[in-house]
Amino acid sequence: MTTDTLTEDLSDWSARLAIDPQTRMVCNVALTGPDSKNGYRYSEIALREAAPLYDQKPVFLDHAPDRLKPRDRSTRDLVGNIVNPRFEDGRVRGDIRVLDTESGRTFLALTHTNLPGVGMSHVVLAQRSSDGSTVESIRDVVCVDAVINPATTLTFREHQISPEQDVDQLTEQRNHLRFECDQLREQLNTLQARSLAAELQLEIHQLLNESQLPPNAVSPLFRQQLEQAPTNEVRRELLRDRMTLVEQSIPRSPQSRDRVTGPSVSTTPHREFVAAIRSRTA
Repeated sequence: MTTDTLTEDLSDWSARLAIDPQTRMVCNVALTGPDSKNGYRYSEIALREAAPLYDQKPVFLDHAPDRLKPRDRSTRDLVGNIVNPRFEDGRVRGDIRVLDTESGRTFLALTHTNLPGVGMSHVVLAQRSSDGSTVESIRDVVCVDAVINPATTLTFREHQISPEQDVDQLTEQRNHLRFECDQLREQLNTLQARSLAAELQLEIHQLLNESQLPPNAVSPLFRQQLEQAPTNEVRRELLRDRMTLVEQSIPRSPQSRDRVTGPSVSTTPHREFVAAIRSRTA
């Protein structure tokens, strides 16, 4: 015997309605019956024994937004509750005590207009026979909803969700969420890496300004060494060492202004600095 969550829609719910506007009672509402549009039946004993389960159950406008969570409902959609449920003429019937709320007034208007396509739908936890042909027991009633277009005939239109389908849908949702989480984690890692790289460049820029190294002393290779250094203290040591080489490359003997001409102003110190570095690393 399998257990299913069944949503049964009934279109001929209002054939014997009696409305008392003073007490806000809608009486003789058909809540469920024996025939299923999918080809199986609710046994009479199942309906008889289920009648008390409808007592005080809530009535809402429309189905729950998430069919997998029929108990998650908004109080704004609450119409009222069921009283005096009973088994009559092969159906479970009951009276609905309607609240003086917007949803309650909407429901009363629907009962007065008797529009086609308006009906009652219930969500129940039921057990079927091993061959699936008969609902043998209704274990619990979750709620009853007033819905639009519940059926095109006087039988039921149902949507059933078996436990296996529950597992499949939850697995699909979990896989989708895991994929989204992986994407978000990858994006976060990328942003963090970019942020760290930007912070490192800012730190190096500040250290270079503090060191007062001349621009021609900061080669791409030296900047790479600064970036790969594990700490700022190591970077400061590299900068001090670099400044020492720059100072050693400056000529000690003064030269007259007349003898320093043309490209020697910029190229001679640079050449001496490069030679000092080569001799330091030789």
